[in-house]
Amino acid sequence: MNTILYEAPSSFSLEFLIIPAIMLICIVLFPIIMKKSAEEKGTPIPREGLILMRVFFTCAAIFILFLSVVVFIFQFNMYTKTVGAYYSGEYQTVEGYVENFHPMPSDGKSKETFDINGVEFAYSDYNIHPGYNKSQYHGGAITGNGQHLKIRYVYFNETYGNIILYIEEIPE
Repeated sequence: MNTILYEAPSSFSLEFLIIPAIMLICIVLFPIIMKKSAEEKGTPIPREGLILMRVFFTCAAIFILFLSVVVFIFQFNMYTKTVGAYYSGEYQTVEGYVENFHPMPSDGKSKETFDINGVEFAYSDYNIHPGYNKSQYHGGAITGNGQHLKIRYVYFNETYGNIILYIEEIPE
């Protein structure tokens, strides 16, 4: 019996916005904490310092919000073009044996790669995209040469290549 090892999530995830949200909260709270701390010590921050601090932190907050919007748009576009295509049946399928498997090293400085019947796949634990990206080192489903798999995928672009959206292991 075949085993499904991975299938792309059917809902869009906002996990990639956690770090910008934390940064934004810190930027909002930091000047408040600094002002309160200075007042408790009896050395209030001069008016010019408060103005400069407000300008700096406002600019930083605007910059983080801008970057977050850009990342959101890119991620949503990528999700639509890959996972959206997968769930509407617009994907390619390859079945065969894993060949030329090169695991991602423990330092994470290169991608894990393999091919099946001449179709190349490359991914990393550190790529943020809606498809499969869990390396063997971190308990991923692709374990090495000779593994018999059926993979459904969508080609995204030159940088990301073939995004894996479904992995099924076929026993011998």
